Amino acid sequence: MLARNPPATRSDRCRTGAMRCIGWSLLALTLLSCNGPRQAGVDPPSDPPGLEQELEAIRTKHGLPGLAAVVVRGGQVVSSAVAGVQRMSTGDRLRIDDRFHIASCTKSMTATLAAIVVEEGGLQWTSRLADVLPELRSARREYQDATLEQLLAHAARMPAYTQFGPDRLEELKAFRGSSTEQRLAFLSEVLANEEPNEGTGDAAYSNVGYTAAAAMLERATGESWENLVRSRLTQPLGMTSVGFGWPATSRTPEQPRGHFRRNGELVEQPLDDSYLLPAVLWPAGAVHGSIGDLGRYAADHLNGLLGRKALLPQSAYEKLHGTPDGADQGFTLGWGVRRDERWGVLHYGAGSGGTFFVRIAIAPEHDVVVASNSGEAAAATREVIESLLAQPARGVVK
Repeated sequence: MLARNPPATRSDRCRTGAMRCIGWSLLALTLLSCNGPRQAGVDPPSDPPGLEQELEAIRTKHGLPGLAAVVVRGGQVVSSAVAGVQRMSTGDRLRIDDRFHIASCTKSMTATLAAIVVEEGGLQWTSRLADVLPELRSARREYQDATLEQLLAHAARMPAYTQFGPDRLEELKAFRGSSTEQRLAFLSEVLANEEPNEGTGDAAYSNVGYTAAAAMLERATGESWENLVRSRLTQPLGMTSVGFGWPATSRTPEQPRGHFRRNGELVEQPLDDSYLLPAVLWPAGAVHGSIGDLGRYAADHLNGLLGRKALLPQSAYEKLHGTPDGADQGFTLGWGVRRDERWGVLHYGAGSGGTFFVRIAIAPEHDVVVASNSGEAAAATREVIESLLAQPARGVVK
């Protein structure tokens, strides 16, 4: 297992070193309108041959075992399609409700939780790490002064922890206690002993910053980050499939396996694969969920940005999706943003845990989510997003 790249996760803005930021055998896509997600429990209708044929063509072109898509307009699912399989070894067909590991797209969820806690009055964007967590006053001064906003914007000079070797992996897995206790112990160790990250731009990217932000949320609410994901985010949005870690385990063997390349061959991930981001870094990249549920989540952000009914006020989404310095491209709070000459302001996220790959793109009036169960789907997922954004016949507004 550990012959693979070191376990870590990061967004598509940092293309390399993220456990394995390439390659997937299964691609899944959700396209939503500005009017919100579909009703929970409503099965998506079958799609006309056109979408299925397009997905099959992209799947074949990129050598991916599978591909799936669902399209939503006016708050309703209007079409869905699948192409390919869950697992290379068995040929089991991909299902529309299968779950995918979203890796660094988890960061946007952690940032959304932060916005919720700020709206509730539990924290402010300017709250300082050492003020919220006095135990960390033994940390280096640079870290103590980090604010919640800086942590989420990769502006706190936190150590990256996007790559580390098998020995460090075992050390991180050795922390004991609840997940909240493990994260606090991890932060106490790292922030007292490790040098600040001097990188800029993509090089400033930090998984540790998201652990620190999550620890602040845990202290402010008295709930674990995992419980906050459920109680403040997934339950209100009707996202019933969300969990943590790899989708396929000995308890859920029917879920898709991730795939990675070994000695030139694409191989599937074993059940209960120990090659997994440790719990201390889960707020940076541990969530999995169905493509429909990821669509509900993306639709909430789109609706919020447009001032429509959503979990938070419009101002909160504008805060999450705007760069701290007002630039029109770069890291926001949990997202990235850039201007596109075709689609205007594009808000996006991407992540890979080495065996899955997910992209989210939110443009004016529409959004797209693409996911795959292989670490090699970077190009394929980008191609699907660009194709669907350019097709107004499928409910996409240019």
